[in-house]
Amino acid sequence: MTIKGKVKNQVRYLAQLAARSGESELRDQRNVDMVLSAVLGGPDALAGIQYPVEYVDFLRSCIEPVSHRVEVVKEDSSEADNAANRFQTLLDQLGGGLPAVEFSLAREIALVADQSRSRSEARVFGQWTGDVGFHFTGSSSFGNKGRILVNIVRFMRSERCLELGTAYGMSALFIVGALKSYAKSGSLATVEGMEPQFSLSSSMLKGRCGEAVSCYFGDTEKVLPGLVKTLGSIDFLFHDAGHTREDYIRDFALVSETLAPGAVVLFDDIRWQPSPRSFEGDPRSYEGWKEVVGHARVRRAVEVDRMFGLFLVR
Repeated sequence: MTIKGKVKNQVRYLAQLAARSGESELRDQRNVDMVLSAVLGGPDALAGIQYPVEYVDFLRSCIEPVSHRVEVVKEDSSEADNAANRFQTLLDQLGGGLPAVEFSLAREIALVADQSRSRSEARVFGQWTGDVGFHFTGSSSFGNKGRILVNIVRFMRSERCLELGTAYGMSALFIVGALKSYAKSGSLATVEGMEPQFSLSSSMLKGRCGEAVSCYFGDTEKVLPGLVKTLGSIDFLFHDAGHTREDYIRDFALVSETLAPGAVVLFDDIRWQPSPRSFEGDPRSYEGWKEVVGHARVRRAVEVDRMFGLFLVR
């Protein structure tokens, strides 16, 4: 075959591949639409829902096909073991198509989110002012982030989890829901240092999750030294508390010795760029993240969508 013929065949192959990929994406999207139409098609399906568009969008983000950009920032030269293999599977799924959240769990949390959006109590934070519902919408974990949390627990088989930064409790619901599905036994300890977030989230979480979750109030630098002595080894740490360089470095130092070999850590907002109305100065979040990655216990680290920092502990 001539070079010209080979080029034509390659172009034809790539065009066919693109067409099949487009057809697959269209089919997947149509399937999601059919599921949502079936679930929401009844006369009372949206009864009591205050924000139906946001409610449907929440459900969609939990079940539609999704993949993430994964960038390796620290490699691991040691021999692979069970924890490393699990972590690699997690990374493969993040980059190639993250499994959906079980629909019953997605719908349960979507209902909680709708109720929280409806809260009208005044909320003042620095120079920012609004109400609880509006603040909830801008500061909570919804389908995309919750899906990552669920799949970390799923693939790493985490059982003892610690969350720093409960906010209004959305991420905690995803974590506890995953524990119930994928762990033989499991528990979550979660820390929040601000009101009314703590009162609202702790009341909701205890009512829904019972003894599976323990809620602690206070700044991490004050709460963690005593808390880590009582928790035992930790399999999964989700850091969504203070996002400054100092917060990242201090909090990880306080927890690092409590992390079990093979534990996974997820940092949120590693490139945090706050509004001047809510934070003065430069948080230097990414600098803090990079310093944490350099810690001797960090075995392999990646960045997900340039937003999350994820690593495996040796």
